[in-house]
Amino acid sequence: MNFLIVFMSSIISGMFGVLISVWFYRRSEIRQVKLRIIQQLLGNRNDLKGQPFTEALNQVFIGFHDSEKVLLKLKAFHEAIINRSVSNDLANQKLLELFKAICEDLNIKPGPLTDTFFLQAFNIRP
Repeated sequence: MNFLIVFMSSIISGMFGVLISVWFYRRSEIRQVKLRIIQQLLGNRNDLKGQPFTEALNQVFIGFHDSEKVLLKLKAFHEAIINRSVSNDLANQKLLELFKAICEDLNIKPGPLTDTFFLQAFNIRP
C-alpha cells in the first residue's frame, strides 16, 4: 500500500512539474516573440516605409493577439495611414500610441523618455 502511495505521488508530482514547466516555457516564448517585434519596430523606425519596419508592423496582430489594447491601437494606426486625408501628425500620434501600448503590454517602462524619442530615430550619420 505504501509503495502504491509513493508511486502515485511521484507520478502526480512529475506531471505537475511538467505542466508548470510547459506553461512557463510557452509564456516565455510568447514574450520573446513580442520583444522581437518591438525591437524590429523601434530598430527600423528611421525608415517607416522600409521592408523591416513593414514586416514587423505586419507581425503585430499575430504577436499581440492576446492584447486588445494593442490591437485597437494597431487598427487606429492602420486606419490613419490608409486614409490619405489624414495628416502625418495624426498618423505619427497613432504610431506613438501603438508603441506605448506595446511597451505597456510588455511591462517596459519608458520612464524619462519623451514622445519624440519614439518617433525620431537615432541617426548620427553626417
